[in-house]
Amino acid sequence: MKTTYVRVIAKLNCRTIAPEMLVGRAIRLYDADALSDDFLSSSKVEPDGTVGFLFDLSTSRSPDSLFETKPDLYCVVSGDDGGILYRSDIHANTDFLGVDPGSGEQHRTIQIEFQQA
Repeated sequence: MKTTYVRVIAKLNCRTIAPEMLVGRAIRLYDADALSDDFLSSSKVEPDGTVGFLFDLSTSRSPDSLFETKPDLYCVVSGDDGGILYRSDIHANTDFLGVDPGSGEQHRTIQIEFQQA
């Protein structure tokens, strides 16, 4: 199977917690699926509230989504007690393989602004 690395640059918007509470914490990116969500990547939240993820697109495929090419992305930050400190909304059908009409190149980097769920 061909390896296709893709990048997500995300901005986190918070409603119920102060954004600075997320800085430096580990954040995990998932693909939401019907049976079981797929872990894709982890990173740290930057002081400006952004985070970058890099992963192989094939990791979004699982028994309940064998042919998936457009993952439904969301991210989670856990607190010190292991509870969920932040969970984003789902960014559905993220198209990393779409072609830019001007350049003819595939979208390998996607910028997403996640809202707190």
